[in-house]
Amino acid sequence: MPGLIGSQGIRPGALNMNRVFRALRYRTEQAQLVTYHRPPIYDTDSYGVPTGSLSDSSTTQELLLPDLPAIIRPAVTADYAKERAGNNIIGAARIYTPNITTIKNYSNFDQANNIDFNEIEGWDRLITNYRTIYSVPTSATGSWSTGGSATFTSDGESLTTTLTGLFANAITYTPSSAVNTLEADRMRFKVKASGSVTLRYVASYNGGSTADHYVLWDASPDFVLLDDNWLTIDVPFTSGTSSTSIYQTGSRNPVTVTTGSSFDYEGDMNKISFDFSGDTNDTIQIKEVEFYKSVSWHVHSLKDMTDGYIIFNCVRTRGRSDSKRRAYS
Repeated sequence: MPGLIGSQGIRPGALNMNRVFRALRYRTEQAQLVTYHRPPIYDTDSYGVPTGSLSDSSTTQELLLPDLPAIIRPAVTADYAKERAGNNIIGAARIYTPNITTIKNYSNFDQANNIDFNEIEGWDRLITNYRTIYSVPTSATGSWSTGGSATFTSDGESLTTTLTGLFANAITYTPSSAVNTLEADRMRFKVKASGSVTLRYVASYNGGSTADHYVLWDASPDFVLLDDNWLTIDVPFTSGTSSTSIYQTGSRNPVTVTTGSSFDYEGDMNKISFDFSGDTNDTIQIKEVEFYKSVSWHVHSLKDMTDGYIIFNCVRTRGRSDSKRRAYS
């Protein structure tokens, strides 16, 4: 970053951090968009022991907010100390973000809509894409289908469909041959709609394409997508039963994650389905669909804070060895 500042003749006191992030992201890919995560905060008893459950009114729900710009500078990249189930202790990094005023102008971080976000605090997490395991293509329409009469078009980046009536059928991508997604632990995509389109669920089928081979992200209740706004959805790709979140303009939409009785996490992915409902002439666009292996950085301390940016010292407390994970499964 000092080289970039010097080459542009920018004085540190006049640093436009948004401009720096954009330049680094699009020209050098050094900057990236990360997912900010704060786990649920439970009420405690008089001894400080957490009590209650996610359904209790005293519990502050998790924050899971994609698209926070960041520059990550690892200090220690990997220490391959063996632990159970193929895990290992991994590294430290300095992470640069815009200042808090700028962050609060981003969708989902705006405190006028999201009163639970105030600032980035100790042990909050910044989740980043370590490696894309499989990118679902939306540059062409050949592998996509629908249970209704809708048709698809593509502009080379996103897939678009226009609904021809009340629509509650899945938009499905089926690869020509099943693909390996074992190393992935998160799934991410962007969606935009017009009209009264409701997101119902997303399902990935691994180890087979029948109903019992799914991992299902079920929005409960279903929610209407904002008109003509790209919404980034970033959810854990995991087996079992758990819960996660989709935030839209600061409002949380709870998502239940479940797996079918024959879901095989080691099995290849056979198809992925997106289920919407809407009215005639409503449109849906999807792009940047990917299964990826994540790195979760935990904020350990504040290194520096200026009018232009914040620097956090972060640690990665746990990683995975995929070869051992496959062997131990």
